[in-house]
Amino acid sequence: MTRETTIARVLLVFVFAPGGGLFGKAVAEAAQARPWWPWLVAALVWLLVAGAISMAVSNRAASNRSAEHR
Repeated sequence: MTRETTIARVLLVFVFAPGGGLFGKAVAEAAQARPWWPWLVAALVWLLVAGAISMAVSNRAASNRSAEHR
C-alpha cells in the first residue's frame, strides 16, 4: 500500500465516522421528539470542514509525491 493510499484511508475515516455518528445522534433525538436539527447542522458542518481539510492534506501529499518523481 502506498503512502497516498494510507493517507486517503485515514482521512476517509476521519471525515465520515464522526459525521455518521452525528447523523445517528440526530435520528436518535428525532425519535425521542427532541430538537434534532442542531445535530444535523453539526454533521453537515463537520463533513464540509473535515472534507475540505482532508482534500487539502491529500492534495499536499500527492503534490509532494509528484515533486519527488521529477
